Amino acid sequence: MGKTQTYKKGDWIVHASYGVGQIIAIETKTLGEKETRYFKVEARNSTFFVPVENAENDHIRSVATRAKLRKAMKVLLQPPQDLDPDHNARKRQIAEMASEFSPEGTAELVRDLAARRVQRGLNDNEERTFELAATRLSREWAITEDMDFDEAHEKLAATLDEVKAAG
Repeated sequence: MGKTQTYKKGDWIVHASYGVGQIIAIETKTLGEKETRYFKVEARNSTFFVPVENAENDHIRSVATRAKLRKAMKVLLQPPQDLDPDHNARKRQIAEMASEFSPEGTAELVRDLAARRVQRGLNDNEERTFELAATRLSREWAITEDMDFDEAHEKLAATLDEVKAAG
């Protein structure tokens, strides 16, 4: 495991399933006889809770630094990798890519699904995965660069269009 990260109220985090959110409180909840402390995280369209004692797992990380985000944007500009033509193999490949939770891994997933979307189309699950990854990347970009989410999302779409036009 990497270094220990301590989060506090006001911190921005990225959750693998729920996306980007800001810790707005630390609350204690009682389930049965056990008290557990949770980070209350407000995301763009939801609120979710993360047990404080589990905050160091692979599903949560701090929002990317500008340097890491620049690396992710460079990944977007690289030629896309072909996804497996076999549906089941492609499904496993996409799941593996989605589990690579870094900004660069998310950018790679977005880039490759965007290319497949243009070349062959995406099935419903692939489309959902693409939208979630693109939204997470846009939201993280917006927070890191202190810009509006819609502006970041438009910039991401323009970058993908540039790659499509060049390819």
